[in-house]
Amino acid sequence: MHSDAIQPKIYVKGRGKIGFSHKNGCTNLSHLYQRDPIKFLFPDVTAGEIKLGVIVTTSGGLVGGDTISLDLSVSDGTSAMFMAQSADKVYGSSGATCVVEVDLEASTHAWAEYLPQETILFDNARLNRTTRIRAAAGSQVLAGEIVVFGRKGSGETFSSGYLRDSWEVWRDNKLVWIDALLLEKNIPQVFNHPACLKNISGAATIVFISDNVGTYLDYARNLIKDPEENIRMSVSVTNGVLIARFMGEDPLNLRNAFGNFWQNFRHHVASLPNSLPRLWHI
Repeated sequence: MHSDAIQPKIYVKGRGKIGFSHKNGCTNLSHLYQRDPIKFLFPDVTAGEIKLGVIVTTSGGLVGGDTISLDLSVSDGTSAMFMAQSADKVYGSSGATCVVEVDLEASTHAWAEYLPQETILFDNARLNRTTRIRAAAGSQVLAGEIVVFGRKGSGETFSSGYLRDSWEVWRDNKLVWIDALLLEKNIPQVFNHPACLKNISGAATIVFISDNVGTYLDYARNLIKDPEENIRMSVSVTNGVLIARFMGEDPLNLRNAFGNFWQNFRHHVASLPNSLPRLWHI
């Protein structure tokens, strides 16, 4: 082979499947599968906390053409949290798109949390991500995503590329809410227009699914009365799903607002500790 021969592109195809179940008073793994670059860690938790599964992407980031698939499940009567070890980076692409599929399933009387850290989009990054939640009647699910547009500290913006970030929420096998953010054409104009994403560097979403979700709306709105500096927040309930939105000019302030809402909300709703895992603060 000539040294100047074109080498084939090598794409990552990571997959992780993990489930927790409750038996004899203990929460344990019911199944586990992991394929590079996806790994799972199970750190010790503080007293009163629920079981924690940490998702690690060992490749250090995603490049165009990579695919990641996560299947996360919490069985009947079980409480567990899944969270990312660190921020995910999506590097610039010459054309191929990264695909991320997250499927979270909660059985009857389960409490499931899917706590992300930031997904950082480099300029020219291309990402198609779907977060799909299947929640049985009687279950409660708290899930979110954070997207940072560019690397503000390096003076880089997300001025070209592709993002489709979508949500699907299924309740008892019925689709009750779907949402998508699509950025592809005229991205700089979108970030400059006051009716769109004016001056923001990051956006985040939190969803909560419960049988009596409307009873938590006033409390959730009270949590956003005193926002972090230059953070815009709102909370609404649609078709049995509580949706909290966050947009901000500074990624750190956005993260703080997101984390503050999350820890207070979980404490109020589920009587869990008013805190986040140590990994969140590293």
